[in-house]
Amino acid sequence: MNARELDKNFREKKEQFLSYISNIKKSMPIDIFSITNVTIINNPYGTNFPKKFFIEDYKDENSFFLFIKSSLKFYLKHIYWFFSYIIQFVIYKLFYKKRVTNENAIFIDIFFLVDNIIKNKKFDENYFSGLYEVLDKYSQKYIFLPRLYRVGKNPFKLISFFKIINRDKKSFLFEFEFLSLKDFIDIFIMIIYYPFKTLRLKQKENMRVDKLFNIELIRDIQNQQFEAFSRYIYGKNMAKLDKVIKIYSWSEFQVVERSFNYGIRVNNRDIHLYGCQFYLNYESYFNTFVYDVDFLHQSSFHKILVNGHIYILNREYIDYKAGVSLRYKNIFNYNISLKGTKILLLGSYIEKDTKFMLDAVSNFESIFFKNHPVVNIDKFGKLDSNIKIVDNSIYELFENTAIVISTASGSAVEAVSCGISVIIVASQDNLTANPLIDKGKGKIWDIAFSKDDVEKVYNKLLNYRKNSEEITKIALWYRENFFIAPTEENIIEVFELNENGECA
Repeated sequence: MNARELDKNFREKKEQFLSYISNIKKSMPIDIFSITNVTIINNPYGTNFPKKFFIEDYKDENSFFLFIKSSLKFYLKHIYWFFSYIIQFVIYKLFYKKRVTNENAIFIDIFFLVDNIIKNKKFDENYFSGLYEVLDKYSQKYIFLPRLYRVGKNPFKLISFFKIINRDKKSFLFEFEFLSLKDFIDIFIMIIYYPFKTLRLKQKENMRVDKLFNIELIRDIQNQQFEAFSRYIYGKNMAKLDKVIKIYSWSEFQVVERSFNYGIRVNNRDIHLYGCQFYLNYESYFNTFVYDVDFLHQSSFHKILVNGHIYILNREYIDYKAGVSLRYKNIFNYNISLKGTKILLLGSYIEKDTKFMLDAVSNFESIFFKNHPVVNIDKFGKLDSNIKIVDNSIYELFENTAIVISTASGSAVEAVSCGISVIIVASQDNLTANPLIDKGKGKIWDIAFSKDDVEKVYNKLLNYRKNSEEITKIALWYRENFFIAPTEENIIEVFELNENGECA
């Protein structure tokens, strides 16, 4: 099945797919093993079940041997990560010197990009950029709850990391602060149980899709993250603290959040959890959307704050509210102009998709290429002579750009909102992560399903740019619906600070 056919099936069968998963969630046993299950969470980059559902890949496999194979891989990885976690704990005790009190503080649960912090030799946080200036202005205390990113393989990097964090004036509350011998035992027991607990989620094979689900359920055992267990313990320990009222979490509603939320909510009803989705989302990222059943399972937040009004969903138990576009303040100062003539290729964090895009533009005379910051550009080898690597901010690049070529990048929405036309290059081996909606399709943006499509779509969009008033109108619509200005007034309202800037 090619990319065009996969996209067609996705459009036609998306609701059927979501209904199937919803019915499983409603009937499954509720505990840490089920609410963090990889297949149930349905991140299309964490499980192949969504892709195989839409391409109707119903190949038969021996589930017994698959269970043995997947479980062995799971145990090998998790035993390594378990001992790595013990080493992280020891390093924390030896090298982290700061201690904090949690009185009158709000808590901010975010990823810490450990490698970047070590490389830059300082702590710099960009997820909630712009928030801290307001909190500091009004002397509102805040404490970070770090999610240490990519540490498990090499825990010894934390030696350098903690030396840097010790010098920072901000407050941090690491999960290692609470860990006891019992916690380590509990994590180990959960690891032992997980593959067998997964089997409870198998479906009676009344339809072909049931068999597909069961096969992928067993295969996904090996894909479970260690954080499913460690973050659950972190949540349980946070729930025991006095005077913890609000926790704001960067939310892609992944395992790290579901397990943490569950640990808190089953042990403390007084802590209010806020999921902050201050980014540009994708229709195919099924894991990011929070449903009432997630609330009833106690794995969700109480309130979801989104980047723009377009993302507000109607739920009975969960309060979806307009948030603030902390990471996109530059868009509100950008003056729309259609004078640009250049082609800008924006790399994705999905390396395969970026490689395909680079190959697809080989026939163009001149391309400016901005690589994704978390991807090593050396992985793409020697680039064609028509491709020039640039490292300017995207808003500087937009000044001279007519067409952006992209995939799996929220920057496509930023480009459209600035009056830049966009070509979304479809993924060739998975669901396409397209942050745009049907508004303006064929006018300011369109999708290319193959290499041949790219040039055709380019000529079509370039020609439509003659309709400058229509392009500007569509751009402003995207800006108004996908973004909310990160003004001090809006930040105070979204984070529920009182008129003095203090946590209400």
